[in-house]
This record gives sequence, C-alpha cells and structure tokens, in this order.
Amino acid sequence: MLDRETSTPSAPLRVFVAEYLCGGGMLDTPLDTVSKSLLREGMAMWQALVTDLAGWASVRTPVDPRLPQLSGDISALAGQLETVPMQPCAELWGGWIEIARECDVAIVIIPETDGLLTKGITLLRAAGIQVLAPTGTAIGLTADKWATAKWLHQNNIAHPDTWSLERRRNGIAERHYTRSRPLAAGRLDPIFSDFPSSGYLVKPRDGCGAARIRRYDELKPALASMKPDEITQQYWPGRSASVSVIASSEHARVSILPAVWQNLEMVPHTAARDSVSTSHLSYQGGSGPLSTELQQRAHALTSRVLQALPGRLAGFVGIDLMLGENANCDAVIEINPRLTTSYIGLRKMTDENLTQRLWGNPDQATAINVPAESVHWNLHAVVT
Repeated sequence: MLDRETSTPSAPLRVFVAEYLCGGGMLDTPLDTVSKSLLREGMAMWQALVTDLAGWASVRTPVDPRLPQLSGDISALAGQLETVPMQPCAELWGGWIEIARECDVAIVIIPETDGLLTKGITLLRAAGIQVLAPTGTAIGLTADKWATAKWLHQNNIAHPDTWSLERRRNGIAERHYTRSRPLAAGRLDPIFSDFPSSGYLVKPRDGCGAARIRRYDELKPALASMKPDEITQQYWPGRSASVSVIASSEHARVSILPAVWQNLEMVPHTAARDSVSTSHLSYQGGSGPLSTELQQRAHALTSRVLQALPGRLAGFVGIDLMLGENANCDAVIEINPRLTTSYIGLRKMTDENLTQRLWGNPDQATAINVPAESVHWNLHAVVT
C-alpha cells in the first residue's frame, strides 16, 4: 500500500491517468471513424479527472497526438501535469506501463467492450503498477452484464430478468436460453405469456453506455434477434439514475456521492431500418443532484451492492439504477468498475476536490452547495 504519511508538498503524489480513447487506444483507427459521442465523453472525463488531480498531485498522462485540443484544454496545469504523446506504432499497454512506472499509483478509464478493461488493469497490475480499481473478481462480475445479472439475483438485489443464449450443442440447431433467475422447469418456453408488456432490451454483454441497445415490445422477437455476445433484459419502468462511488485505497473508506439523473432517450425506428425492434437507446446527458428522498432510495440500493461486492474496493465505481414509483420499484441496472461520465457534473455540485477522497479519510458526506436538479450536462459533455 502507498504510504501517504511520508508525502510532503515538495514531493507530491505521482498519479498516472489514462483514458482509453484520449490515451492512444484508437491510434490505429482513422480519427474520423471513431465515435464522436464516445470521444467527447472520454475527453470530458479525462479533462475533469486530470484537472482535479493536478490540484494537489503530480499527474502523468498518455495522449493521442492527433488530438491537439487535449493540450489546450489543460494548458493552465502545466506545472503539475505532464502529457506523454503515444507513438503510432507503439503497443498500447506496454506504452502505458512504461509511462506509469514513474508514478506511485494509476487510475484508468477503459471501456468494458471486448474485455479491454479487464485486460488493461490485469497487465498493469502484473507489471507492478498499483491501479486504483476494484479487485479482478469484482471487475469480472461487473464488466460482463450476464455475470452481473446472475450475481445480483443470487444476492437478492432487485434487477431485471435477463436471458443469455446457451452455447449450441453438437448436432442441435434449436436455440435455447438461460435465465438469470432460473425457473424450476429450467426452460423459458412455458412462461412467455407471463411477463409484463413494458418491453425488452437487447444489449451487448460487455457494452459501454447506451451503445447498441435496442428495444422490442415482445420477448420472442427480442430473443430471436439476440447474438451469442448479447443479452436480453426486461425493460424496467422508471427513470434512469446513476450513483458514483469513490473508495479510498489507504483507509478502506467508501464515499457514496450524490445520485444524479441519466437522460436516456428512446429513439423510434422507422420500418426501413428495422421491422422488429421498435427503438434504440441514446444517451443525452444528465442532471442533478436528486431530491433528498430520491437520494436516500438511490443510496440504499447502492449500499447493498457495495456490501455484496467481493474484495476491497479502490478507485471509482459507477452504479446505474432505475428509480420507480416508490422504493419497492427501484432496481440496479448495471455496475461500472470505473469512472463514469456523471463525474463531470458531480464536481460542479460541490466546492470539494472529490479526487482527494481517493486517499483521504473523510468523516463526512460530500457537501452539496446547489439546489436539486440545477446542474445539467448534455450529450456533448457541456456542463451548465
């Protein structure tokens, strides 16, 4: 563990910060083919995090040299921030490890897609880098939405019913499905007609944000469209919220930050686009903080998740919820073992530098100095 007792103003903590898109993860991809929305979110999270950390620590961060705006965004932090351009031919993880070796700790923002988050953190830790993130077991449970669904149901935490496509057996063409909350009969077919008509979502098992999530009115066509790397999930009625958590690596203290709304829009499909699915999800930003009563409900559900997660927490965790008509109608939707976009709004709700909770021993909850739902951010990651 890092000994913060020996730190002095002349020798500040050295922190490696890397965001996948900004830090070279897409160097071999033409920039005009990279998702503009994901790039905006990544840049906004990266800028917020390095700005806050550079307020009291020394920061090293890899950057994609094709993004000159990154240097302009943080020019005022030159004394405490060093940007290291990634080379086009360099291997990403090896480059990050080389830069991180000169730092005391590392914080990374990597998408779960294609196992990238698990791979990146595993390789950094194997190289002796202290990464502030949950344990490997916790990351495995949360980066895979199918594993998350089964784990939440096993721990009796409210979560939508979820289905996965079973691996096809030799010589058997028929598709079979496994449900996250198994039925006594072991098969899905007898209960097709027993489910509510709120709809169903088909999403990637390791997806990031609202990308590639499509909605169906009925379960059968949703399951029929599902690919081996996707899940089908009951659409839980309510309003989407998010809670960010900061875990201190030094004092085993967890800070649950104020809950905020996530603005997710259902975009209708035209018949020409898709004759079966009715719409897809689109992230439009967020707002907060929530009212006191809704904060209590969101924090109660978050606390249950944190108590059940295996291992000691460290770094950032984001928990997505759906808040219904009352507390009995609330549910956990996803768990993100990393910093999420909500941080760009949360830091505007308090005078506190939230990153200091990564190493401090806070006795009090974060003091919010703004009215409910007065801070907003849009899909361009602009905060007002």
